[in-house]
Amino acid sequence: MTKTIEFRLKTNRLIEKQLLKFLEKGRYIYNLALSECKKRLNRIRADKRYHELLEIRRTLKKQNQPTTEIDEQLRDIIQGKYNLTKTSIEKFVKDNAGYLKEGFNSQFVQVLADRAVDAIKKVLYHKARGVRFKGKWDNILASVNSKSADTGFIFDPDSISITSRELSIPLVLEYRNNSGYHRWYLEQRIDNYRNHNKKDIFYIRLVRGIIKGHNVFYVQFVIHVRPVDYTDEMVELENARIAQYNAELIQKAIEKGKPTNRLRPKPFISSIIEYPETNKIIELIKSAGLYKQFRTSLDMGPKNMAIVLQNEQYLLSIFQPVFDRLIEYERQLRVLQRRLDRQRRAANPDNYNPDGTIKRKKHLKWKRSKGYIETQGKIREIHRLIRETRKTAINELSNILIALGNSFRVEQNSYKAWQSNYGKSIGSYAPSYFINSVLSRAERAGSEVVELPLRSALSQRCICGSRQKKKLSERLHECSCGCRAQRDVLSAYLGLFCNPNSGEWESELTRYDHQADRQLLAASHRVYSQTASRRGLSFALCLDKWQQSRSRRNGDGQVSEADESVRVYQNLNTLIGELALAKSGQLSPGIPCL
Repeated sequence: MTKTIEFRLKTNRLIEKQLLKFLEKGRYIYNLALSECKKRLNRIRADKRYHELLEIRRTLKKQNQPTTEIDEQLRDIIQGKYNLTKTSIEKFVKDNAGYLKEGFNSQFVQVLADRAVDAIKKVLYHKARGVRFKGKWDNILASVNSKSADTGFIFDPDSISITSRELSIPLVLEYRNNSGYHRWYLEQRIDNYRNHNKKDIFYIRLVRGIIKGHNVFYVQFVIHVRPVDYTDEMVELENARIAQYNAELIQKAIEKGKPTNRLRPKPFISSIIEYPETNKIIELIKSAGLYKQFRTSLDMGPKNMAIVLQNEQYLLSIFQPVFDRLIEYERQLRVLQRRLDRQRRAANPDNYNPDGTIKRKKHLKWKRSKGYIETQGKIREIHRLIRETRKTAINELSNILIALGNSFRVEQNSYKAWQSNYGKSIGSYAPSYFINSVLSRAERAGSEVVELPLRSALSQRCICGSRQKKKLSERLHECSCGCRAQRDVLSAYLGLFCNPNSGEWESELTRYDHQADRQLLAASHRVYSQTASRRGLSFALCLDKWQQSRSRRNGDGQVSEADESVRVYQNLNTLIGELALAKSGQLSPGIPCL
């Protein structure tokens, strides 16, 4: 398993100038490789035999027949006839880079060539519409790395710096004082190098960032890390097995007369211990005895998400925008984008028609005023803040959910298809990134992960089993059976009882629990309808089943909507804090509502 740790580099004007020159060479090399890839792609697209094979493959796909033979023939055309391979492009760049190779490590050249091939193959296999060349001001080359830590930039543990042929740049260690995550790995890395002569760094990456219009450089160490549950004895046994496997792999290659430099041996398990993900909220979860106690279901939307957690005592529900911290940044961004448009129109009046539309000409020349450039810098800074804030919020919420849940369920949504209708929201809130973060962490933690088919249509169903199609604008669910709920909360709740194989909801198995849980669903309906006009609405609900079992019931056996076992909170963190206080005896089990 690999982890990435990052530190800022302590630079001056001379070092910054040399690093920019270094990245500028990398930009030219990448553009050279991408240009050659585009030429070979155009030759492939002009090949008649290639299009005939594609048509045959489409026919076989429609008939649900195997396409292995056709795939091999297509691969022969792409890799054999037109040499669209990483090895071929690496050789082309090596032969044609000229002066660009001077002082530039050969492994950096190979990695940039490989990146160009990966980009063009996305276009070839219809995973992207096109490719973009790296520019000097826009779409800059932001990072370079080699294939190993033995060449290019090398880490010096004595001076805690990275060195190359001409440079020695110290690391700034004080700016990452929030949780000690990066220092945790760095200190173990230094100890292994000094005392055990072990090199656990996979490779080193140089990163350029722009903060408030100024260049800032970082170094990222991609290191091997052992999982938390691995003891020293387990690491030794596993490494012994890996060593035996690698020796047999090399021996077989030698017996067959094949070269050994192209083999891919298994990497050894590192002695570096994984950082224990914890914070105040996770410590409260552990102190309250709620660690890994909940079945969890998520209903993801372009902007909002609903999460339902259930165990024997509690039923929790959270509804909130994906990341409410980004709302203020969105407002600032809209103001700056309107200003940018006004400045562009003022500087280029000849490029617009009388009705305000842009003239249809191929080569329009655009002037950029000083105010325009300044506004562009502010927009770039807002985008950086959105990216960093989103990443921090994703990590924080993901860790809390992993600490609470022992199983996770989520629908198999096509987040790529959402981009056509919700492109702006998808770009800002990144729901796919959040779901992938939660599910990948859950798998590493040993939790169960279940993906539900879309045919289950949970947002159209009710507790009683009926199905009613709703418009996207209808965010509240009301059924003739008496069930009332916020639509996303109900969808997440039904996900707990959905059969992933048939896509049907198992309504007959726990009918009494569903009747008891109606209280929380009704509370979600009431809270959402009362505050529906608020932007950035979020709430957290808690149903204490033990208290509810002692509460009064109506004559027909239904739970009263006035039952005090349901409590409303502003967010998940507040809810967890109150549960921890109730567990410690400072509050009664019936937690006061807001």
